[in-house]
Amino acid sequence: MKKEILKDYLLNDKVDIDKLLDNFYGYVYIIVKNGVSICLTDEDIEEIVSDVFIALWKNSRMLSDTIDIKAYLSGIAKNIIKNKYRKNEINFSISEYEEKIIDNSNLEKQAEEKEQNTIIKNTLKNLKNEEYKAFIMFYFEAKSTKEIAKHLNCTVGKVKVILHRVKKKIRKNLEDGGYGYGK
Repeated sequence: MKKEILKDYLLNDKVDIDKLLDNFYGYVYIIVKNGVSICLTDEDIEEIVSDVFIALWKNSRMLSDTIDIKAYLSGIAKNIIKNKYRKNEINFSISEYEEKIIDNSNLEKQAEEKEQNTIIKNTLKNLKNEEYKAFIMFYFEAKSTKEIAKHLNCTVGKVKVILHRVKKKIRKNLEDGGYGYGK
């Protein structure tokens, strides 16, 4: 098998990057794919492959015409992979775990919110069908009182009364659960 050298890929004293990509993209892709673990995505792998060819192109004027292309591409790929892992190690140790660290006040707040949500859900479960529909349409579907009245076949005034009563029930149940919100 013939050794491929840089001289074979020069066009007007410049590297013919298109020809290199055509002939060696698959080769470099396999090297990178085998050299990384599952923590890198396909996009990361393709980025590394592109970086390999960019590095060759940038350094081509300083290279000997007789350099073995495969060996050089392989070496660049391995160095870029190492650098990528160094960057990722720093990112993993700071950014990923930083989000998971919860101080006690945040944990307490989350527990309170969960308890409040449970009280609200239980209140909603015990509503009459008409009250439940009006509440959901107004607060979750962002429908106007006029649209709700039309859907429920009642007056706008009745919808406002229903919504007021539902809010009052929720507030009372929250207060009974130890969450005072005042009037």
